[in-house]
Order: sequence, then C-alpha cells, then structure tokens
Amino acid sequence: MSLDLDPLELLTVALTAVMLALPISFPLAAAAIAAPRRLWNGAGLALGLGILLGVIASIAGHFLDMGGTTLVASSVTHLLGMALVIAAALFVVIRSDGSRLTAVVGILACALIGLGEPSQVLPALLGLSQSDLVVGAGTVIEALVVVVVVGALVAAAGRVRALQIGIAAAGAVAAAMIAFSVVMHLMHGTSALEASDLQGVVDLQGVGDVRSGGIPLVPQLVVIVVVLVIGTILGAVVEAVLSGRRSDLEAGRSKA
Repeated sequence: MSLDLDPLELLTVALTAVMLALPISFPLAAAAIAAPRRLWNGAGLALGLGILLGVIASIAGHFLDMGGTTLVASSVTHLLGMALVIAAALFVVIRSDGSRLTAVVGILACALIGLGEPSQVLPALLGLSQSDLVVGAGTVIEALVVVVVVGALVAAAGRVRALQIGIAAAGAVAAAMIAFSVVMHLMHGTSALEASDLQGVVDLQGVGDVRSGGIPLVPQLVVIVVVLVIGTILGAVVEAVLSGRRSDLEAGRSKA
C-alpha cells in the first residue's frame, strides 16, 4: 500500500463508491420514514453518526491489520440492520403516521447499517487501488453519497404517501439482496480483504461481486428501481381506493 495519488484510480474509485452507495440508500430511506415525520431528523442523525464511526473503524481496522475482525463485526451489524429494515418497511405500509416502536426500529436500523457500511465497501475499493489515500477518499465519498441520496429519498417521500410505500418495498427487497451478499461474503471467509486476493476491475457490472458469491451491483439496481416503480403505483392505487371509501363514508354520515 502507498500514498500515491493516481487521477485515473481516484476517478475509478470515486465512480465505484457512488455506484455502491445507491443500493444501500433505499433500505436506509425505508428505515428513516418508518418513524413519525417529526423524528425523521433523528433517523438522519443516527445515520450520520453511524457512518462517521463506521468510516473511522474501517480505516483504523485497515491500518491496524484488523480487517478480518472489522469485516465480521460490520457484517453482523449489517445483518441486524437489514432485518430491522424489513420490519420497518412493513410498518411503513401498515401505518402512515408511525409510532414510538417504528421510530426505535427505524433509527436503530439506520445506526447499525451506517456503522457497518464503510467496512463492507472497503474490499471493493481495495480491489481497485493500492493507494491508502485513494481508498480512504473512496470510503468517504461513498458515505457522503449515501447521506445525500437518503436525504433526497426521504424528502420526496414526505410529499407523497404512495412514494413512501414504493420506497418501503424497494428498501425491503434491497435489504434482502444485500443481506444475502453479506452472508455469501462471510461464507467465503475474511481472506477476501487481502488486496492480493481481490480482482481489481473497472467494469461496474463486476463491482457487486466484491462480496464473494453476492448479487452483482447492476442487477441489484435494476430490481430495486422496478420494485420502487411497482410499489409506488400500487401505493397510489391503494391510496385512491381508501380515499374513495373515506369520502363515501363521510357522505353517508352527512346524509344521516
């Protein structure tokens, strides 16, 4: 490893970091909107603190040659966070206003996933560059993109109830796929952290394979977008039906 700064490597790592940030953003957004709207900022704060600590832990683990331990710990927090995301997504579909329970589930999911995410993407970045400086920059870029994308999704969901359902559905599906990739990575052992064992590829279709045996990145994104669209459409239909029923009930009461 070195501190060399190759502009081409930096560009490749930055683009990879951006792409890696997209799938994880949907589970985080689904977890955030599970809480009552007044507590959405709390979920954002938990995510920010989790990512900050996660970046510090991943970089420290790399320099202290504790990559295997860091990977296992981050995988456990990731799996717990993904399980909470699926529960949070169900809460979003069932309850539009949220509760204390949904707030706890959503905020805890954001904190756990934010804490584990930097160490999960580190192997991909190590496979693209041998420079500590470039890899560190990529880790920070991925974290920043996650925060920005999650914020945009949450802001959009606050305006349209149907979009909340779509994001919840996409988040649950993304959480399942990411959890599968994490499990496959653990099954293949923590030796994948060694740069000599990683295949450095520029083709973004191969990025999803950095979690050995996991689902490639591009198919993940395609599935997430399709589920988002379908979930939003179904959510709009359900909301229209429920709104019509409420209008009929109110009309019946007024006549009575």
